[in-house]
Amino acid sequence: MRVLKVDLRSGRFEDREVPKKDQTEYLGGRGLAAKILYEENKTGVDPFDPENRLIFMTGPYTGTFGAFSAFYNVTTKSPLTGAILSAHSGGHWGPMLRRTGYDGIILKGRSSSPVYLMITDAGPELKDASDLWGRDVFETTSELKKRHEGARSTVIGPSGERKARYAAIMNEMHRAAGRGGVGAVMGAKNLKAVVVHGTKDVSQADPEKLKELFKSATQTVKEKSAAFMKYGTSMVVGITGKAGTIPTRNLQTGYFPEYEKIGGDAVVNNHKKKDVACYRCPLHCGNVTKAEKDYQVETEGPEYETLAMFGSNIGNANLESIIMANDLCNRYGMDTISCADTIACAFELFEKGIITEKETGGLPLTWGDHRTIVRLVEMTGKGEGFGALVGEGSRRLTERFGPEARKYAMNVKGMEFPGYDPRGIQGMGLAFATSTRGACHLRATMYVPELFQGVLDRFTVKGKAKPLKEMQELFTITDCLILCKFGARNAFANSWDNMVSLANAATGFGYTVDGLKEVGARSWTVERMFNLREGLGRKDDTLPDRFFTLPIHDGPSKGAVVSREDFEKELGAYYALWGWDEQGVPTKQALSELGITF
Repeated sequence: MRVLKVDLRSGRFEDREVPKKDQTEYLGGRGLAAKILYEENKTGVDPFDPENRLIFMTGPYTGTFGAFSAFYNVTTKSPLTGAILSAHSGGHWGPMLRRTGYDGIILKGRSSSPVYLMITDAGPELKDASDLWGRDVFETTSELKKRHEGARSTVIGPSGERKARYAAIMNEMHRAAGRGGVGAVMGAKNLKAVVVHGTKDVSQADPEKLKELFKSATQTVKEKSAAFMKYGTSMVVGITGKAGTIPTRNLQTGYFPEYEKIGGDAVVNNHKKKDVACYRCPLHCGNVTKAEKDYQVETEGPEYETLAMFGSNIGNANLESIIMANDLCNRYGMDTISCADTIACAFELFEKGIITEKETGGLPLTWGDHRTIVRLVEMTGKGEGFGALVGEGSRRLTERFGPEARKYAMNVKGMEFPGYDPRGIQGMGLAFATSTRGACHLRATMYVPELFQGVLDRFTVKGKAKPLKEMQELFTITDCLILCKFGARNAFANSWDNMVSLANAATGFGYTVDGLKEVGARSWTVERMFNLREGLGRKDDTLPDRFFTLPIHDGPSKGAVVSREDFEKELGAYYALWGWDEQGVPTKQALSELGITF
């Protein structure tokens, strides 16, 4: 396993072989990147400091003959949260990076002028990007495709150049390593793009086994996941909307009566043009959509989180405006979740009289005003007026307007909420609170057993610590391999036995279930250690006060609220399961059992 170390200040390159011990103990992807970040970042370094590492990492499963093997990871210290951050994206860039002979890239320093990194079979090279600086994601990707035929690019847009705190890194124009501001860190380094073009074979211990697993995965999704193949994630609007757990008006409630107007049937029947898929994906869950009435745009998406956060969470039932907002976020390179949530926060501040048209630059912020929503997305992407403040995220937005404003910032550790109201899916609330990167729905999908399957009582947090920890370990493994989580659930049933088969076919390391669980626990614990070192702790493992004090006031989940007492007890039980003390600090024994000595 080989990674490329790049010093953007000096322009020097260094090849680094990853020790076999690190490969077996962390696999790759998110786990290995977390260990590298912990070791190489100085304590307390500012996310925009040149010494903050930006790490692109594939996993041993990336680019193999297996199904759902498209993903790559980006790890850094988040400018949005100050915590460890790993973001993932599919498409085709990750497999192409592995075909260059590299499994990852570790970037430090800051170039004196805009550059992009080009990696081919012949090796790495830094190229001038002065003429690309200022161009949007679509323009940049198209230009690089012309210059380097057959190559794949991951790029930042103007949002990343201006260091908006939730700027994304984009590939294939619409695929995003989206959350937490990885694009802003890339912009702070004056790095516009990473372009890869390789023809080498990707290492895989048992390619025939991986081909066999691909065939069985393809058959499974055809038999069991027809709805997901048709709708993609847009089908989730119907589930959360019907249950009354869809974020509405900055999470003041969980019920949006017009949810069907922005749901899967509306997307597929009125706007969908075709399916799109990542590398070696039999699921084809991506949708190309077109708006033609109120807005004129053809784009990829929107996904569920975008539909919910630009829809119900801003009181907006105009689907075409959501399609447009999604396209603008992709064009400028911004996380749709944090962008929409920060706009929703601004709308509530306006509703409460904390801000006025004086602060918004003459824009009245009225729930459901889709024209204003789209205008604010454009302003944010360009860094214009009030939009520049929206680009700072909800925590920093509210800090500008005093203590009263702060209670309307819906985030955990500074990261805004995705599309699940934790009052109506309370294990998900514990997942949000304990996630190492902030309010994240991808570190543990507790909404599946609680809401989709209904096998856990969704109206209590009691008893959720154990299933949550188990899910966090499993999902950490998928992020180390790296395996698409939709594939892991729809084709491999989130089964530990299947994860062992995939890991061993890719690596040949001979893992058992217990051995692989230890890899997941070790990687998660290193992330926890990083956050503790940066000053985060139990005080940050919580939810905004609203979820403990304001019951959902309408709809099917009416009256639901999280018991603070039960939450604190369950949080303590969760710490104990990990072998941490009552403040959430890993004990020496817990670290010793995982072999963590650094």
